[in-house]
Amino acid sequence: MRRLACLVFAVTTLSATSGCAAPDPVHIRQADPRAREIQPVAPPRDGQPSDAIEARVLRAHNAERARVGSAPLIWDEGLEREARVWAERLLDTNSFAHDPAPHGHGENLWTGWGDRRWTPEEMVAEWIAEKAQYRHGTFPAVSRTGDWTVVGHYTQLIWSRTTHVGCAVVRRGDRSVLACRYSPPGNVDGMRAY
Repeated sequence: MRRLACLVFAVTTLSATSGCAAPDPVHIRQADPRAREIQPVAPPRDGQPSDAIEARVLRAHNAERARVGSAPLIWDEGLEREARVWAERLLDTNSFAHDPAPHGHGENLWTGWGDRRWTPEEMVAEWIAEKAQYRHGTFPAVSRTGDWTVVGHYTQLIWSRTTHVGCAVVRRGDRSVLACRYSPPGNVDGMRAY
């Protein structure tokens, strides 16, 4: 069983708890540096998760946001559709990378494979675990290591100016992908997460 997380606008290493490397068949690409450019997008719209899995992903996000005093995220069906299309594309192409299209949203990615199924809470917990390296400061100086990418999932998840999220969990064979899109995007230079 293996899992890999890809954070907002960059690819990170495997979770320290996995103790394994990416499998040979999954192609991991570095994020396009232009992906950090903020693109104008339509305002988010309030909605409801399409199923119980996505509802659990939303609850896991909001539980951590409550711990740091950030307002709960509101579900956006348009963001969910975008996330689902990208997650399916990752499975179709047997790859793992951020969407290079200028969609203007924040994005967190997670993948796992093997003979078990991860719960939505476990998937989101991989991102939340990055808080061990988080230090409160002005972005990008938000990591104890000096490298913001080691906390980038976490900072996007708790980013106080982010108001909406849409996520999709897609499973095929022995692989699962969780993709989340956030609006407005977090991890903005010169701002604080909360």
